[in-house]
Amino acid sequence: MSDLTDAELRALPLGRLLLQAHRRAQAASLAKLQASGHAEIRLGHVPVLTNLDPDGTRITDLAARAGMTRQMTGRLVKELESLDYVRSRPHETDQRAVVVSLTERGERFLVEAPSAMAAVDRDFASLLGPADLTHLREMLLRIAEADS
Repeated sequence: MSDLTDAELRALPLGRLLLQAHRRAQAASLAKLQASGHAEIRLGHVPVLTNLDPDGTRITDLAARAGMTRQMTGRLVKELESLDYVRSRPHETDQRAVVVSLTERGERFLVEAPSAMAAVDRDFASLLGPADLTHLREMLLRIAEADS
């Protein structure tokens, strides 16, 4: 465990610890996906891939869902197009709008993502033990569902 005293542990900002744990989980999941054939994918690509509707999504809607500017979303879409994860086309009725949809490779990424996340969960179970991991999930759920 940690070499920190109880007082030092209590002084650590909870938000910072949660963020560091979140980043570790994201990085570990991404590393597993990269090792399974998606080496070019970066964390910044994930919000684009995970916010697409099955029939495609307008780039402006995609940007809003992903919490990004339209310009950043457009840049990431171009990167993902060059990697064959998405394709874009003009909207059928609004020629100013661009619709983005997954390619077969993009769909495969989304199918494989839950397995990568489950593998990270297993790694955390090995680190914490099953009982502590269950307890951690329960506490995080309480925090996530708490009224502000």
